[in-house]
Amino acid sequence: MKKILPVILLLTCCLGSLHSIAQTASPDKFFVSWEIAFPNNDLVSKASFSGGRLEYRRMIKPNFSIGIGASWNSFEQYAGTKTYQAPSGNGAVTTDAVKDIYTVPVTISGHYYLQGGKHIKPYIGVGLGTQYSEQDIYYNIYGIEDNNWGFCVRPEIGFLVRIARGAELNVGGFFNYATNKSDDLGFNHLQHFGINIGFAFP
Repeated sequence: MKKILPVILLLTCCLGSLHSIAQTASPDKFFVSWEIAFPNNDLVSKASFSGGRLEYRRMIKPNFSIGIGASWNSFEQYAGTKTYQAPSGNGAVTTDAVKDIYTVPVTISGHYYLQGGKHIKPYIGVGLGTQYSEQDIYYNIYGIEDNNWGFCVRPEIGFLVRIARGAELNVGGFFNYATNKSDDLGFNHLQHFGINIGFAFP
């Protein structure tokens, strides 16, 4: 987690600078969202409610934007008592365990905006980039830790609802797939589905 925080802070500064430029140049959008994520991997399966997303989108056509975004999610799951084999194969321990995964996907994205009503604007999009992740399993006083980078793809669909002059409610769903892998922890990719709920500002 300590390695993830500098990545988040750097992204926050970069997105903040882009937002300042956009305010003087054009009515582009800066997004702040809460993320609820549902993992689909061999390590954890419990939903995470402690995620978020920052994103900047620049309109290059009336119905198309390009942008940059970063998310973070923290997955944690308790596992009951069982016997775990050591990664080396030279031993085993019988205990309960706590499993954690932290993810920070950073993507360049494109979004296409469909015709909607006067106050609603549906969109579809896809992001491509990289994902940094930390994983660990703690077996009582023992632990296995790993961290890695992977290629990331993130398709999504959602809609914007105008709620005030220049401000919009953003609701969307996404799928995040990354090629992060760990031989010690026994997985070759990480993926999760999720929901975004937040706001967009000019």
